[in-house]
Amino acid sequence: MPVRKSEYTASSVKKVSEPVAEKPRKFADVVKEIRKLREKGKTVPQIAEELMMSYTVVNQVVLRSYKMVARTQEVFERQEQMRLANG
Repeated sequence: MPVRKSEYTASSVKKVSEPVAEKPRKFADVVKEIRKLREKGKTVPQIAEELMMSYTVVNQVVLRSYKMVARTQEVFERQEQMRLANG
């Protein structure tokens, strides 16, 4: 008797489309986006997740202390390179 294929015996491998290559974002543009999302009432963790950024960078932008506390722009640029390499 031939074996019937069911949903459970079918292959679980699915074709995945090629990821779209993105360009690195500009820090000034991202800062504007962070401020817009913050004005809409989103929290820092929500903004960080939505923009695929670290909590630290988003928090420093929200607190407007990023020029004094850390080299936020340099950290952002490194994270952008990592995000694009892993994307």
